[in-house]
Amino acid sequence: MAIAKSGFGGAVASLSAPLMLTILPARETLAILLPLYLLTDIWAIWIWRGFSYWRVLFWMVVFGVIGQIFGYVLISVINDAMLKALIGLIALFIGGRYWYRVKSPAILSNPRQQARHLRGRLKSRAAIWCGLSGFSSFISLTGGIPVQVYLLPMKMHRYLVVGTSAWYFFSINVAKLPFFFQLGMFTSSTLFITVVLMPIIPLGVSIGKWLNRRMTDKGFYHIAHIALILLGCRLIWGVVMSG
Repeated sequence: MAIAKSGFGGAVASLSAPLMLTILPARETLAILLPLYLLTDIWAIWIWRGFSYWRVLFWMVVFGVIGQIFGYVLISVINDAMLKALIGLIALFIGGRYWYRVKSPAILSNPRQQARHLRGRLKSRAAIWCGLSGFSSFISLTGGIPVQVYLLPMKMHRYLVVGTSAWYFFSINVAKLPFFFQLGMFTSSTLFITVVLMPIIPLGVSIGKWLNRRMTDKGFYHIAHIALILLGCRLIWGVVMSG
């Protein structure tokens, strides 16, 4: 999680919850990871300070928080398996489309024009993808994929992608806190496990920063879309194996 959130394939961070779910119940997992996510977000913001697309970020946070409110209302009745399967399918579609276009560049007559077109639809796209991100982040901490679906096609510099993502996730994770307290999700046991895991965060963030600064934009986008495909497979496989 720390390596991913500091800029090395951000969607990979969403694997932390499914992995922990193999040994702990869902509510305990969410309660343990949320403070760790917040600490990692703060560290990532410090590392990538100065790299943020504020106009994009504003609409991301607005619709991300709206999505979280829906998550809070529906957390007791939502079918988590269905949501994970849907997110996994979206990840496979986006990652597969990217690699198809890499192998068949002729179908992209003007990728820069396409990116400019997407930047002109900030609000409508944020309503869909960041709303879904906030919703899925609240109930399963898997909000990374929709954010990458939203940001990556705009072809921003990778530093802007990472910096904007860091501020976005910090904002919506802070917004979760009052809801988590009201739901009684934090306990002495979850807080103890969180504290035990804290020392690994600086190491992971430092590794992620080192890896990111040694990449090209092309390498960054390749790895980010590979992460989307792998995470999509992991989520779908988990749903299938669970029943």
